[in-house]
Formats: sequence, C-alpha cells, structure tokens
Amino acid sequence: MKVLIGVSGSIAAFKALELARLLRKHGAEVRFVLTKSALNFVTPLSCQTLSDNEVYCDQFVLTKGIKHLSIGEWADILVVAPATANIIGKAASGIGDDLLSTTLLSYQKPTVFVPAMDEGMWDNPIVKKNASFLKDHGVHFLEPSVGVLASGKVGRGRFPSVGVVLRKILSVYEQRCGLGGRKFLVTGGRTEEDIDQVRVLTNRASGLLGAELLQAILCRGGNARGIFGEVTCELPGDIDTTRVRTSAEMLDALREHFAWCDCLIMAAAIGDYRPQTTSSGKIHDERFELQLEKNKDLLKEVTSQKESRVVVGFSLEVEEHLARARQKMAAKNLDIIILNSPKAIGATRAAASILKPDSEEEHIEEQTKWQLANRILDECMMVFDGRTSR
Repeated sequence: MKVLIGVSGSIAAFKALELARLLRKHGAEVRFVLTKSALNFVTPLSCQTLSDNEVYCDQFVLTKGIKHLSIGEWADILVVAPATANIIGKAASGIGDDLLSTTLLSYQKPTVFVPAMDEGMWDNPIVKKNASFLKDHGVHFLEPSVGVLASGKVGRGRFPSVGVVLRKILSVYEQRCGLGGRKFLVTGGRTEEDIDQVRVLTNRASGLLGAELLQAILCRGGNARGIFGEVTCELPGDIDTTRVRTSAEMLDALREHFAWCDCLIMAAAIGDYRPQTTSSGKIHDERFELQLEKNKDLLKEVTSQKESRVVVGFSLEVEEHLARARQKMAAKNLDIIILNSPKAIGATRAAASILKPDSEEEHIEEQTKWQLANRILDECMMVFDGRTSR
C-alpha cells in the first residue's frame, strides 16, 4: 500500500509523523506533501526521516515530471491528516493554488480527510457544508475526536487516535462496504464474579475483538456503543462505552441499550458460573470448597425482545462444536454464530467458523482480529441486505 500523506497547517501536524511510523510498521510505503502553513509545525527533515522518502513542498520545482500528477499517480490512497478548514474549503471549491490542493484536484483514487481544528471552526455551517459536499462526491472523512483542544477548551475537533486513523485508511483501501449509519451494540472483555473481597472467578479474554469491532464500525460509517467488562487492551475513546464487571451488571446494561441498536454483537466472554455465596473479608482457610451456580444466559434474556434486530453470538467449544453451536443458535434465536477455540483467548490472531441458520459452516483461516471483526460486520450486512431484498 502506497500512502501519500498531505499535511496542512494545524497544531496536530506532528500526529502525521506518528501516523507515518505506524503505516510503515504495517508494511506501507509513505510519502509526504506539506503545505506552506504545515512548515510552521513540522519540518521536511522529520517527514523524510520517518518516511524514508522524498518530501514534497513546492509546486514549481525544476525536476522532471509534473509534481501534482506524478505523486498522485504513485499513491494508492491520499490521506489529508490533519485537514484544516482551509484545505477542506479549497477542495470543496475546486481551488488549486499549491501542491496539495492541486494534487487533490487531479487525484482519482480514494481520498481520506482527517479534520483537526477548534470546535467552533468544525461546527461552522460553512465548514460543515464543505465537508458534506466532499462526502457526497466520494471523499472519506474520519470525524474529529472530543478532547482538550489547542485553545485549552474541551470539545470536538481533536485529531483522532492514530490507531483509528490507520484503521480508517485500511478500511478505505480494502474497500470495506459502508455500514450505512446502522447502530451496532458490541459487548467485549470478560466478566468477573466475586469469591471474596480480593479474589474473583474469571477467564483470560482480552477484549481485543470487541475493541476492533468498535473501531471497524466507526471507520465504516456505522454508529457504535460498547458494553465492556475487564480488558487487557485499549478501548477507543470516541465511542460511548459502558463499563461493567459482573454478569449481572452486563445484563442490566444490555437491557438498557438493546432497544437502541439494529445489531447486537455479543463478543464478551461471560462467565457461565458464579459462587453461590461471596465471603466477606479475605479467605485464609487451609482448605476451601467453592460451590458454583449457573449465571443467567444473557443472550437468551435479551433476544426475547429481538424483533427485527440482527444478533450475533459466539460459541467457544473443544468438542462437538458444530452440534453445540447449532443448539445455541436455535435456543437463543441468533442470526449468526461465530465458532472459535480456546486458542483465540487473549491472542491477537484467531481462526474461526461462521454459521447461519440455513447454511453450512464456513471456515475462516487464522487472521488478525481486525480482519475477523470486519468479516463479522460483512456477514451482518449480508443479513440486512438479504432482508431488504425479500
């Protein structure tokens, strides 16, 4: 993947350097084109060092080739990061008065804008109109984040996490289908059940697949909410996420948010059992017997109110996985069930199988959980599309 990063004059311009490092770590080749204003925030030398490529600043240089055409022909994707109100306005108005703006005018392949500016500028009706115009003409946008801005105020306008920007670039480059604004409720992480005031009964789930699902939904134009237990990964900060600890707390959160969603993806590792009693204080006995009782089946509880929603469940089995998965699918009224093995717990990669009520098991070779998350979303959209075509 060849990525051309256009940097405009924003205090967030230094984030483009971090993005270049992350892209190269991912195997991409990177080049920079800087506006005159960007030179106030980053230097060509730093961009050249991190990209290991020539950096472009001037429209009129005495070298072979027409620069705004040749660099555009080289790139697979053009990413303007950060994108100021100025460069968004130029692109929307067809103005080409420097190297970046003329490259944008002539570029025919996918383009991504990552805005970063003060909240007042981002909320300006003219800026909104310009961004909307570009979106209507096929330009991809990653909305700015909420956080502390350069002014010291807190609001929307902050440059998003570079990890999310990377995933947005991958989503566009891989031509992932858009989610059309559909609402996805995702659970993730692991639940805990108290044994005493110190010890808990839990499992080794990291929450990574759930986190990747949230980011994939954000990058593909869906609306996401999360309900997460304990995790060992970073959760995206721009998505409304309810944190819970126990299975009972997870169920309460599901009941609160289930009516909001079009699709529930139940990626959390819910504890099947809880102690019958919780000891006060800390247990010091030489010998201790733990009596367990079954937790409520959370999916069964909420799918009684399923209506037209798409619901995705998971089945982690060692033996008779297919038979048990089909039993779960029928008992819990699921549209899709993902079969995986204990090897997936806490791992960054996973193999899986997808099962639907009227289809054969479809095996997915081992891949990153980002790739698996996107495959699950593709399957969800197939279910939605199938219903629409009836």
